[in-house]
Amino acid sequence: MSLKDRLVLWLWGEEGAAVTEYALLLALVVLLLITTLTSLGTELQKKLSEIITRLSGISP
Repeated sequence: MSLKDRLVLWLWGEEGAAVTEYALLLALVVLLLITTLTSLGTELQKKLSEIITRLSGISP
């Protein structure tokens, strides 16, 4: 049995289905992390800009 045949059997078997499910779940988690961290970064940048603006208005 060639490597290609073994790979096809593995992908189409029950183990292959489990691997595919885990890959899809991992992709979903990564997408959620990217979305959350991007949003969080934007909000953090806004807050830091607000703090810098307020501090620059204070005279020593």
